[in-house]
Amino acid sequence: MKLALTLLAMLFIAPVAIPSEREETKSSRREEATAIRAKTAKEGEKKKTARPPAPDLSARIKVLEQENLRLRQEVAKASGVFGAAGSEAASPAGALAELEAGNNRFVSGTRTRTQMGYNDAALRAKLAQGQAPFAVIVTCSDSRLGDNFIFDQELGRLFTVREAGNSPDIQSLASIEYAVEHLGSKVVVVMGHESCGAVKAVMESGPTPLPGNLWSLQAAMPGLLESVHHPSGEPAAAYLSHLVEANARRQANAVLTRSGIVQHLCAAGKLAVVPAVYDLASGKVKFLPALPKEAPSLEAHH
Repeated sequence: MKLALTLLAMLFIAPVAIPSEREETKSSRREEATAIRAKTAKEGEKKKTARPPAPDLSARIKVLEQENLRLRQEVAKASGVFGAAGSEAASPAGALAELEAGNNRFVSGTRTRTQMGYNDAALRAKLAQGQAPFAVIVTCSDSRLGDNFIFDQELGRLFTVREAGNSPDIQSLASIEYAVEHLGSKVVVVMGHESCGAVKAVMESGPTPLPGNLWSLQAAMPGLLESVHHPSGEPAAAYLSHLVEANARRQANAVLTRSGIVQHLCAAGKLAVVPAVYDLASGKVKFLPALPKEAPSLEAHH
């Protein structure tokens, strides 16, 4: 009887649902598959939005530089930087105008003729056949006076003579004569510069000879100190500035008075001799009035 009651009770008890091991495995696999699909979709979205790998940086820079230079050249041609063909070599006035225009480009940070690096190979090949510089620049040996940059002129356009204190000796005069007589240069610019160390040495030494071979600086500037009035109380920097300008004028006169070739070409209107002063800070070249065709004799020599 007792056994029968027990069996009867078991029949009326609600069964408890217990998941089997197989069902648990299926559920786990479904969750794992869902996670994998979500991860795959996320990675796919990343690939869609990701940027392509950047090319080599140096190669990109080179391409951009070449494009920049090409555009500069086109702008230069369109704006008349190159002017009429040969205008700078046609006359002293044309040559001086080109120097002034090039210096303006240098001062304003818009150098063009000295920015066309991609054309260097062709330029070298052309210049290997000969040269025809339109201007002679007689300037100081100072490292800050790169005349090609200052006047924005590429190789082959300027014939440069450099001496400390822009004081040409006999060899420098021979170089000038070669350029104006055989290469056809139309202007000789004798360019001093602010804070010139050579002029300063002469100023500070006075009548005392400079040591070593530096005495030659004094020999190249005889009478310079006496030619410039130095008022009492005038700052040394101001006095030096006056001396620099006076020296540029005197050395330009020396070129004209000491060279028969230069005199002849100036008298014929085929050449001009122009003193100038370069400002280190601004980059501006101050062109002084061109010398008369027959300058008065003035002592300034080595």
